[in-house]
Amino acid sequence: MDQFTSPQIGLALRRLRKKHNLTQKDLANGICSQAEISKIESGTHSPTVDLLFALSRRLQVPIAVFLDHTEQQNSLRLLDEYLLSKFRNQEFNNIYQESKHILLSRKNNVDLESTLLYKYYHYLCAYRVDKIDYRTCIVELQILSDKYSTIHYSPTMLIRIKSAIANLYSENKSYQHSINVYEEIMNLNFDSDDLLIDKIRISYNFSKILLDFKRPKQALKLIEDAIDQSLNFKDMSLLGQLFSQKGACLEQLNSDIQTISETYEKAYFLFDLLNMDEYKKIIKTAKAEYIVSKT
Repeated sequence: MDQFTSPQIGLALRRLRKKHNLTQKDLANGICSQAEISKIESGTHSPTVDLLFALSRRLQVPIAVFLDHTEQQNSLRLLDEYLLSKFRNQEFNNIYQESKHILLSRKNNVDLESTLLYKYYHYLCAYRVDKIDYRTCIVELQILSDKYSTIHYSPTMLIRIKSAIANLYSENKSYQHSINVYEEIMNLNFDSDDLLIDKIRISYNFSKILLDFKRPKQALKLIEDAIDQSLNFKDMSLLGQLFSQKGACLEQLNSDIQTISETYEKAYFLFDLLNMDEYKKIIKTAKAEYIVSKT
């Protein structure tokens, strides 16, 4: 069986284990012996490919984290930021043409990580420029998700792909399918700081689908949990949107006017605090009856 021999693996494994507050026994449970973990961390033993993959899944990190590929990972991050910026600016045709050219020019899975990333944006943009329908896009994304689950495990990309699938279903009014995918996402492990922020964002998006599907109680529970997580994690980036969404849930539940008003007032305060003027404008316009004191 192939083995990794990088001296960085033991140090990385120890750092990640401690970050997750796991003992060597906890980490080894069901995977290997505690003694083997100890030997890997001390640098006296090299893990097999299969063992390292199993450990990466237990620790919810890509297998590449254990390897000394700093330059490659930085390049991948910059590529993702570049493509994401174009996507947010709705440069769909530009991304489609660029990704098509890149994917056609690559042979034998050279640079697998960036190839998979290009495929993710390629399928989404192919749908946006009417090269494929949403069902085909979903099928391709599901295949891509399987590759990230087996060939190159990456919880962040798995969450991103599955979220895209859920949103595609929602956009095309297949709400029950969207709910099923979101429920699958919520059952994933979110035990790192970055993934917890993802979970807050997913809870917000999921709650909107639930409201469209007239399930306000479930939506409200998601939002309240997300608000608690934001406060505990001291992350305010989505707190205003969460309180605004909570107000929408309370409206659909026909809660008392005072409670709804107080919720929208909190959302408005947070938008004001964070200089989110567009959101302030939306609240003042769409929910004027609940925040009449605002000028």
